[in-house]
Amino acid sequence: MKNKQKTMWTIIVMVVIVIAVTLVFWQIIEKKRTQSGELEKSKVQEVNAILKKDFVNDYPATPREVVNLYSRISSCLYNQKLSDNDFKALVQKMRLMFDDELLTKNPEEIQIQELQNEVKEFRDEKKYMSSYTVDKNSAVEKGKVDGRACASLKASYLISNGKDGYTKSYERFVLRKDNDGKWKILGWELVSGDAGNNEE
Repeated sequence: MKNKQKTMWTIIVMVVIVIAVTLVFWQIIEKKRTQSGELEKSKVQEVNAILKKDFVNDYPATPREVVNLYSRISSCLYNQKLSDNDFKALVQKMRLMFDDELLTKNPEEIQIQELQNEVKEFRDEKKYMSSYTVDKNSAVEKGKVDGRACASLKASYLISNGKDGYTKSYERFVLRKDNDGKWKILGWELVSGDAGNNEE
């Protein structure tokens, strides 16, 4: 009789343990699914926030803000699965921050096609833009070229290469004020990251 009671208690304890372990695993899976859903929702919200941004009345005031917004748009373009309409709309928002000279050298349809190809290659290589940083306002170099105000600053982009780890790329942006006093991107180039750390 004692053996039967002992066996019964053993079975009860084992059933309780199995139920408890199952509940813990279920909660972990549910939490991950919820976090994944929230991440997707925040990505969609980021795209919508950029698309709804009023570039006429709420244009970025400083060179740093312009490059930061450019980087936000780039992050959306490279990291998210977008409809063709959203992709094109984001590129059009990006182009609102380009200097007339840069716009002339980069017709919209050609830029969209080249960017789509670049993004496809980026994704095919299993890359992901993990984060970006832009120089502090105090690190922005300002001057005049041909009587027009210009500014130069650096942004860095941390790229996940899947199983191969991370790489960091640095881009130097040159901006110029337009006739309305808005800072516009004149161009950018890849640069070495050795030029000091002025990011925040």
